[in-house]
Formats: sequence, C-alpha cells, structure tokens
Amino acid sequence: MESRINDIVNKLSENYQKYGSTIKFEKDETLERYQDYFIEKFSLATLERMSPQETLNELMNMNNQESMVYWLEFKNDEEFKTGLFGGIQGGSAGKYTMFHSKKYNQWVKWESHKQVPISDEEAADRADQIRRNLIKLHNYIQENSYKTIDDIRLMIESIENDGELKGLYRYGWVHKYLHIHYPEKISCYHGWSIFTSLLVKMKHPFAEILSDDEMSPYFFDYFYIDLSNRLNISQINLSRLIGKSYPDIEKTTYFKVEVSKFDRQDLEQMIHSKYFYGPINLNEDLTNITSRKEMMKFLHSINYDEYNATQVNLITKGITENDIVLLVDSNRAQYVGVANGEYEYMQNEKFRHRIPMTWYDINQVNQFTISGKITKIINRVNKAKDQVNIELAVEQGEKIIRSETKKFINPLKGEMREINSLLGKKKQVILTGAPGTGKTYWAQKTVHELIARQLYKNSYENLTDKEKETIKNSEQLKTVVMHSNYGYEEFVEGLRPDTINNQLVFKIKDGVLKEFALKAKKDPDKNYYLILDEINRADLTKIFGELIYSIENSKRGEYINLSVSNKEFTIPKNLYIIGTMNNADKSVSLIDLALRRRFGFIELKPNYDLLDCVIADNIVIDAIDTDDEDALLSEIEEVTEIHIGDWLQTVNQRIVHVLGAEGNDLQIGHSYFLSNEEVITEPGQFVDVLKYEIIPLLNEYTYHNQHQLKEIIGDKMYDSSNQLRFNLISEEEFGTLIEALLE
Repeated sequence: MESRINDIVNKLSENYQKYGSTIKFEKDETLERYQDYFIEKFSLATLERMSPQETLNELMNMNNQESMVYWLEFKNDEEFKTGLFGGIQGGSAGKYTMFHSKKYNQWVKWESHKQVPISDEEAADRADQIRRNLIKLHNYIQENSYKTIDDIRLMIESIENDGELKGLYRYGWVHKYLHIHYPEKISCYHGWSIFTSLLVKMKHPFAEILSDDEMSPYFFDYFYIDLSNRLNISQINLSRLIGKSYPDIEKTTYFKVEVSKFDRQDLEQMIHSKYFYGPINLNEDLTNITSRKEMMKFLHSINYDEYNATQVNLITKGITENDIVLLVDSNRAQYVGVANGEYEYMQNEKFRHRIPMTWYDINQVNQFTISGKITKIINRVNKAKDQVNIELAVEQGEKIIRSETKKFINPLKGEMREINSLLGKKKQVILTGAPGTGKTYWAQKTVHELIARQLYKNSYENLTDKEKETIKNSEQLKTVVMHSNYGYEEFVEGLRPDTINNQLVFKIKDGVLKEFALKAKKDPDKNYYLILDEINRADLTKIFGELIYSIENSKRGEYINLSVSNKEFTIPKNLYIIGTMNNADKSVSLIDLALRRRFGFIELKPNYDLLDCVIADNIVIDAIDTDDEDALLSEIEEVTEIHIGDWLQTVNQRIVHVLGAEGNDLQIGHSYFLSNEEVITEPGQFVDVLKYEIIPLLNEYTYHNQHQLKEIIGDKMYDSSNQLRFNLISEEEFGTLIEALLE
C-alpha cells in the first residue's frame, strides 16, 4: 500500500515541477483569512447561543445573503470566496432538508422528493434541530484523533447510531462546513462521486480497504489530507494540481462484457483489431441518434426487440472516447480496452457496430475479479475497488498490437478450451471417461499450452524444441500418479522418522500438495498446475483432509490450521488441479458429494472422427480422399480393408448392448489406435493393438465370459469349439482377420 501511495506522491511532485507555472495557486495566507472570517461568523460558540428563530434566518435561509447556507454555496467576494473550500453546487435545495420556497412563499420541508409546506414554527424547530446536530458533529470531530482509519470507523459508527446525525452528516454542505472549521481533519472534497473518481484515477490502494458502506468523503479525508501533508501543499492547491494531472476525472465510464457474447475466434479477432465489436444483430446505422429517447423511438419504428433501447444505446453510442471496456469470463478479467474514438458503422462486416479501441492483455499481469452481475448484453462497473483494478490493468497490461508479421495464436478449441474455461471457474477439474479417451493426454497437453501462452505469449506448437523442453520440465507443472495407499501424510503433511544424535525422532514432512502450493504461493505471477492421474484410486476425502475447504475457488487465500502441524496454511489462487478418472475402474468408491461439488467434471468420449482412416493390407487409403481411393482400387484386384473409426464405434455399441448401463463406462477409447499422436496406418500395428490391448481389456470387462466376448467381437472370431481363434490375430492372416471382425 505504501509503495502505491509513494507512486502517487512522486507523480504529483513531478507534475508540480512540470505544470506549476501554468496553475493558478492560492496563497496560504489568503486561504487562512477567508477561513478565519467564516469561522468567526459561524463558529461553534455562535451556534451554541442561537435561538431557534435566529437559526432559521441566520443558518438556513438561502434568501438571506448573510446566512450560512448562502455563504457555503454562493458567497464569492472580498469577504469570502466559497469556491476555494470545495464545491457543493448542483442538485436541488432539498439537500438542506428545508428552505424558503418562492413557489409557496413559505417554508417547506423536503420529503419523498417533494416540497411539503410547513409553518414558521415547525421550520424554526427543524432549523434548531439541525443546529443542535451540527454542535454534536463539532464535538465528534474535536474528540477524534484521526490518527488511523480505525479512529474514523469508530467515529462514523457512533454517528450512525444517532438517527438524527445519520440523516445529516452525509450531506455535502455539512461536510464543507466542517472542513472550513477543521481542515486538518476534513478535506475540501465533499461529494461521493468525485472522491471515488479520484481514488480510481490515482489507482489509490485506499479504495481496496474500504467496504461499500465506507465509500464516503469522511474516509477519503484521511487519504487526501495525508497526501496534502506529504506534498506540503494546501488542499485547494492540491486539488488544482490533481485536476491538471488527471484531466479525465469523472469523464470515464467503465463497462463490462461477458466474453461468451463472442465465440473464441471472433474474440481473438476483435482484441487483435483496433475495435470493440458491439455484439448486437442490428443492420441499421445508429450514427445520427443522439439520445436514449431517440434510440427508443427508432427501435420501435423498425420493430427491433432483441435488446431494449438502453442496452443498445450503451453498447454503441454510450461508449465514448476514454471510456473503458472490460472483457470478463465469469467475472474474471481477461482483456481491457480504452476507447479512442466514437461509434462507427461497418455495413459489410459481421459485427457492424464498432468503437475504436486500444486493447490490453491482462490475463497474466493483473488478474482480478469483477463484482456484480452481467446483464443480457452489457453493464457498467460502479464499484471503486473494481475501477481501481481496471485502471491498474490498463497501466500494467500488455498492449495488443495488430501486426501482420506476427504469427497468429489460434484460440483454444475443443477439449483445451473446455478444460481452461472450467479451471477458471472452479480451480480444479476432473477428466472422466472410458479407457483410451485421452484423459492424461489432454490434461498434459492443456497445461503445456497454457504455460506456453503465459511464458512465451505463444502457442505451444509454435515454440522451439528447447522452449518445449523447458515447459515439460517446468516447476509450474507436477504430475502425481495416485494409488490406493496414498494418504494425507504423503499428500499434505505427516510425521516421518529421522535419526538425530542416534535418537529416533519424528519430524513433520510436507506432502506433495503442500510442497507444490508453497512453491506457487512464492511465485504469484505464474499459474501452477498439479495433475493427479488416476485420482479416484485414492481416498480423496482422506488425502485432502481439511483442505477440502481450502481448494474451493471462493476459499482460496483463506488460512486454516493443518491437523498435524497445527500451522496456518492456504491454497493459493494460482494453483490449479487437474485430475483424471477412469470410468472403468470400479476398485475404489465414488467421489463423495462434498468433493464433487468442488471439482468441475468433463467427460471425454471416444473420438471416432479422429480415426477416419482405412487400413487395407499394406496400403493406407485416406477415406476422405475418394478420388485417390478409386485410383488405387483400380490397380488392385482384391483388397480387404477396415475403417478403424467405424469398426471401433460398432464394438462400443456392442459393449453397451451386452453389458448394459455399465457398458457406457467400459467403452474403448480412440487413443489405443494412436501412435505419437498419429492414427496407426499399418496392418501390423492394428494386429498388435487388438492382440495385446483390446482383447485383454474385453476379457477383463466380461470376466472372461466367452459368450459375451463373442457377442462383442463377432462369431467368426471363434471356432466350432467356442474358442477364440488366436491364429487369426497376426499380420500374415490380416485379410482373414478383417473378414472375421467385419462379419
């Protein structure tokens, strides 16, 4: 926090030297003279001796140019220049809760946003109540040391407990009145919105320690006065320096859009372009529409009903120069764009409604989440904490530059996209599926890809061999093969025997998860991935122990005491867990519901399209290229062939038919027919897979029930004595083998 404040001070100091001669600063003695005159006229002692009627006229009567409310809002002459102590103009007279109305020619109170006439006696009583409450506030300010933010919290809590003060102290004019009396404690900024904008544009860490209820000028005073003291400059002169340093205060609107509004390819294209694409299907140019009311009339005239006028207006005309658009995935920030132009209409493009935009990649630089819900198309980001993070993201993010020479990184697709998306939401994923569906393969491939994009800003396939080797051996990745004897001691921590001075002692030794988590915690700018292969072979409830609480996404970063060492420990937010679970393995119990709720599950199925290949004797024909196939067949009198994908799909259908519901988990995956990620192409390879992997696996599934096995692989694979014809399963008998398999 201190370093961020020092950054703000240094920037303002530099700008003071840079812009000082162009800013009209006020002399301290001038400010003190105006302040002394106001205090003399409306001092605490003066309030204490006023009668109700005097209070009504001298404090609350705006028609009296010598009244306090007039001086606070309008007085601007040689006696007192109210603008030097912060502005409170704007809004209605309702901010004073009562005033003398020209419309009714009598006093009115402001009630439910309406003027309600009251008698002079009631007006005097209300004014007197305001006077007594101002005296109370004087006492609270005088008695509070303001040395820490907790001092202010206690004071505000006491004020809030007083129902009458709670309704008064939040008004800007009350804050200004107290500022003039106590400038060492109350600042010259009196409005919630302007103080919030200052925190945001300065990227001040103070916003991060305030709750939503504490977003008021009284907490901001603590920061602002500290800043004034550090720079040794009066508050009004500091406000002018800030105005010069941050000219776009209160002029920036923050938007968030869910990335699901775009498919991945469109998203990649957008952030590598110079635009934000408005995700609306509307073939009309909106350039000449200048207000939401006009937008409403126009949309009604063309019978457009996909989104309402407010939403369409926001996503098109509502985003103007210097506004910021944040792209989020389930409220997790991914990209941020700064608008550098106005709305444009592109007639012949897929996304016709566009805003010129400079995009920044913040995935690995400033990861954070955005509060609140996302509406059907777009909404504003209103919380100061979120906006500070967005401003930091713009400052720290990597600018995405459109370059035709730079190799384009394809967006994640298929299994990798699904795994990455679920990791972002849950932090841990389990890949399930039948044997051979590529669970371990996709776990490792996805992690390699994610680390490549983080370390090298490039796709894994584009890396050099040396870079790929670096990723495979990276400390960011650890793979553990689970088994039934795995326990809490090996996974989290446990006592291990050791010999010291010939004495047997027991020491606490960190387990795999704890050791890896501590490593990830020390390296928060990188993501760490723990792959737990065959995860359901271990008793997960036992090995995770109390960490079943800590692995949950919303509990990451929270500390709990470990059961062995009794020391505090947490699972860091940058640690992701990918487990693989073989659906066919019935040797262990199912994962209990408590753990299941904390994991996301992705089921991988056999990919028959991947095996779209024909093996025919020693000739391999691509089944898709029919022209080449016809040419080859014309030269061969007789060819026996097998389409691997079609045959495997048939076998799996038979498994489900023969074994019933259980068969869904016992299908055969496509990876049995892959070699170095390529589909096998030789008869000898197919024979080996069938003989040494498929037949033994089916025997296990059927518990060596030859009747069931015959139904699955075909009658012709058996002789008259109901014995499997092993002699057919050879490369020399390949033609006969294929005929038997394809009966």
